[in-house]
Amino acid sequence: MSNYTDQDRAIALIGIYQAAKLVFDLATTGKIDEKSYQTSINSLFMDNPSSTLDVYGNEAINLQVGVKTLLSQMGASDAEEIRNLEVTRYALNLILLERSLAKDGDALAKVAKTLDTATNQRAHFDDWHENVIASIARAYTENVSQLSPRIMVKGQHGHLQKPQNANKIRALLLAGIRSAMLWRQVGGTRWGLLWNRKKYLQNAQALYRSDSNSSDNNRFKSN
Repeated sequence: MSNYTDQDRAIALIGIYQAAKLVFDLATTGKIDEKSYQTSINSLFMDNPSSTLDVYGNEAINLQVGVKTLLSQMGASDAEEIRNLEVTRYALNLILLERSLAKDGDALAKVAKTLDTATNQRAHFDDWHENVIASIARAYTENVSQLSPRIMVKGQHGHLQKPQNANKIRALLLAGIRSAMLWRQVGGTRWGLLWNRKKYLQNAQALYRSDSNSSDNNRFKSN
């Protein structure tokens, strides 16, 4: 793990928080930041990134929702967002759920296979076609949703009941798990969240101002 930096770990954690915040926004308001949504979904299809940031399009601007969310959730005094315990719950559960998935080789293989189907659909439709998002959602529903801990998304009934919103939420949860796997692969640990909080905040604040990049990772490959 010596090849990875604090910035790598911050970027991956920001990816988790971005997915968590987008799930919350979609469930409660029915609306999300489109650039951030596309960045999170695209991360599922990054097989051979050249750096950790490359998983998210190699531009810090693509992670600004996640940056602001991490800063607020970890208690930065100058954060623009208000701390949201529901978002924190989603983020922490995504980290735990990734560990459950990583230990289930069969489920992991099925997720990868379904993402291959979604990749083929992207070649025939556009990247954000509802059939593509439905396939990603199916990968989550059929292989992840029954693992522990089960993530119960809270929100407005009208938003949650819309099939397109429900599929987007499940796709974002899978994207959050992908970021959690990335975070673990670059050396992120739950204890580190407590002991290295200052480093995470410093790196998030740096990303808020500028572009950064670092090491590589693979999609859905358990260590």
